[in-house]
Amino acid sequence: MTTGGPVAPQQGTLDFLETWRRPVRVVHVMGCLDRGGIETSALDVCRAIPPDEVQQTFVTVAGWEGALAADFRAAGAAVRQLPVRPRRSFPLRMWQCLQSLRPDVVVSHISLTSALVLLAARAGGVPVRVARLSSEGDGRPDTRGRRAQRALLRRLLPHVATDVLGVTAAARDFAGVRPGDPRYRVLPNGVAISRVDGWDRETARRHWGLPPDAPVLGYLGRAAPEKNRAFLVEIHRAARALRPDARLLVAGPGGSDDITGPHPQVGADGRVVLAGEVDEIASVLAACDVLLLPSVREGLPGVILEALAAGVPVVATDLPTLRELATLVRGVVPVSLSAGADAWATVALRQAEMDADERRELSLSLRSSPFTLEHATREWRDLWRVTTGRNASPVGCPPIGPPAGSSGRARPAPRPE
Repeated sequence: MTTGGPVAPQQGTLDFLETWRRPVRVVHVMGCLDRGGIETSALDVCRAIPPDEVQQTFVTVAGWEGALAADFRAAGAAVRQLPVRPRRSFPLRMWQCLQSLRPDVVVSHISLTSALVLLAARAGGVPVRVARLSSEGDGRPDTRGRRAQRALLRRLLPHVATDVLGVTAAARDFAGVRPGDPRYRVLPNGVAISRVDGWDRETARRHWGLPPDAPVLGYLGRAAPEKNRAFLVEIHRAARALRPDARLLVAGPGGSDDITGPHPQVGADGRVVLAGEVDEIASVLAACDVLLLPSVREGLPGVILEALAAGVPVVATDLPTLRELATLVRGVVPVSLSAGADAWATVALRQAEMDADERRELSLSLRSSPFTLEHATREWRDLWRVTTGRNASPVGCPPIGPPAGSSGRARPAPRPE
């Protein structure tokens, strides 16, 4: 006999509703959470998207968490370790890790090795599997064995990834050039504008003990072989031949042995400020007339975007990713390392002469570009929510829809595997 009362929903419907209503679960796989462009960008996105919308877990494979782990936790993320060694058991251990976390999305940030992570994710039934490429290379020696390994991982990647995203076209193409494959595309990092505001030039110069009118060549970045920081001293020396009052301001974690080792006299040079690791970058950028980036390998350096947002022009190595960036934003001048310190100094001093109006236009240009945190966050939201079906509402429930201001476009369908 029918009573006409409400009918209890079936278990399958209840399970669907529970999945639809809970936060999207995203697992990021990274080397570690030390200070760097990849890590800072991920932390910015983590802070911008609340955990009740997207629940993010960061799995580090280097064997340690990293200096920023506490900041990620404070932003609402979880952090756990899964050391890559022993390598033979890494895919199995990754599969077991993902089975315990049950993510909707896996984003792997470890270059071509992401293919192994996403293989484990596919075996574990993770529906959305993203390889995130942040550089045009992996920094490893170009041996025959390494080339064979790269070729194997590139062949595996399209069979296990639903998306292959480079911060630039050059970074994307390091994963293998696949014309016409909509899964292989560019999603740039964005800069948190608030990080570069709050200091004026005069106050920043006093803070760092720099003369008010001297040209200041600046650098922001960690100590690492690929950053080529010792070359900064050579550029500064060449700049002083043209402008004897020129100063050099270097800030970033990792100590200064990479600079003072090749150039012992720098430690006692009053025209050079070795600031070390800093809690905020706005004072450094406000004190600089031009930023130098003489790296031998780069992806999409967040510090370039931060400098431009602060109205500081950039002289950077003529690398594929940086040449590409120079065509997309104003204020980046690529120079070959082989041109030598004299050429770098000449270009840097010329850029340092940029007047206040030009700097203001430079800042406004970057702030209205796609290279902002707001744009990057919107893109990640669209990817994570659309690909997991969160824009499709169950019957009788209001649609979530993309956040305000989103394009709302659908993700390209993956090719058959």
